[in-house]
Formats: sequence, C-alpha cells, structure tokens
Amino acid sequence: MLIELPNAFGDAATNMAIDAALLATLPAGVAVFRHYGWIEPAITFGYTQKYAEIQSVIADSSAILCRRITGGGMVDHRNDWTYALILQNDIPAAHTPANQLYATLHQAIRGALSKQLIQSQLAPCPRKCGDQPTSPSRTASQCFTTPAASDVLLPSGQKIAGAAMKRSRTGLLIQGSIDKTTLPDSFDFETFRAALVAELAQILNIPLTPVEDLRTLFNSERIQEERARYGSPEWLQKR
Repeated sequence: MLIELPNAFGDAATNMAIDAALLATLPAGVAVFRHYGWIEPAITFGYTQKYAEIQSVIADSSAILCRRITGGGMVDHRNDWTYALILQNDIPAAHTPANQLYATLHQAIRGALSKQLIQSQLAPCPRKCGDQPTSPSRTASQCFTTPAASDVLLPSGQKIAGAAMKRSRTGLLIQGSIDKTTLPDSFDFETFRAALVAELAQILNIPLTPVEDLRTLFNSERIQEERARYGSPEWLQKR
C-alpha cells in the first residue's frame, strides 16, 4: 500500500534523517510519499560528491550544506518543491531496474503537470548506445544545470524535475526536486501533489491507502540517530 504523509518542514539534517529512517524501518509491503519544505537556505549534494568541490561552486556562504544518502548532483532547495518516495523491499516496484523506474517516476510527474496544462518531455539519453561515456567533470555537478536521461524538461529543454536513488537491503529511496522557477506563478502545487500521488499509485500499481495513525511509521529513536549523522562534520566531509 502507498501512504501519503502530511507535508512537513525541517532543517536539512532532519529532512534527510527522516527519509533515511523511513528507508530503514518501514513495515513490510508499505510505500510512503512525502513532500517537505526547508526552514533554512539548504543545498544538498550526492553521496559520492566531494565536499571541497561543492564548496568551490557555492557563492552564498549562508547556505547550509548537507550530504544526501542518494546519488546525483548538487540541488539548491531555496526555491524548489522537494519530495521523497520510499518503497519497502517487499513491493515489486522496488526491484524495477533503476533507469526504467526513473523514467516511470518522471512520467508520473509529466502526467501531474499536464493536469495544469504544463507541457513537458523526458530528456533523451545524452549519448548514443555503444558510445563511451565522457570523462567526468572536475567541477561539482549541479542537478538543474545538465539534464540526465529521463529528467523532466520543458519543450524549450529547460529542466523541471530530477531525482536521485538509494537502494538498500530494506528497500528503495527516491529523493526528487522540482524547480519552481520553471513553472508559472499561478501553478498550484497542492493540486500537483494530489495528482502526482494518484499517478504514482496507478503507474507503480500500489494502492493508495489512508492510515489513521501515522505514528506507527516513524521510529523516533532511529530518526534521532540519523539526524546526528547528517548534522555531523564527519558525514558532511566524508569525501
């Protein structure tokens, strides 16, 4: 079953900690969708990215940096709409190949955007099949600067949405971001949220199920442990 959690706001370490704790402790057969905001000017970056390279491209010294558990590039959360989808390991969709699931997720976002007449497309693979990948850039990759395959784009090619994944023995975490600056001022994110959850339930074949007591999904001790980790210099400067 797919459970939608209430919208929440937190600092960077707390937002990342809740996602990680849910990935580790969700009951069997449960998937959750959560949308969260930021109470500080946060920038997150991928698990494998180098801290020194991230620092070198951040012009605003007031921005709070936090390393994610997921991969991907640097994401500026000061004007985005952030969500997470966590699939416990018993859910069949959790075992879908990463590229296929990434495209499926972003098709759901396209469907939700279309409800408000926003035209979009998926980014093609940036290289032909059989070509060797180019050498990695020496500078930190930024999520909304260079689209990856199956990111959501405007018809002009500007990137709307991207995401990053983390698989573990307990399930799959997807953390995604939508750039608010690419959408009209009149865009209704509450309507979008409801449409996106419905699209995900249908496209992933996971029934959307209301739950009266959501406290059973949260392991407060694990959340506190994760928050201490995400807020530590050791985690931030891990690489």
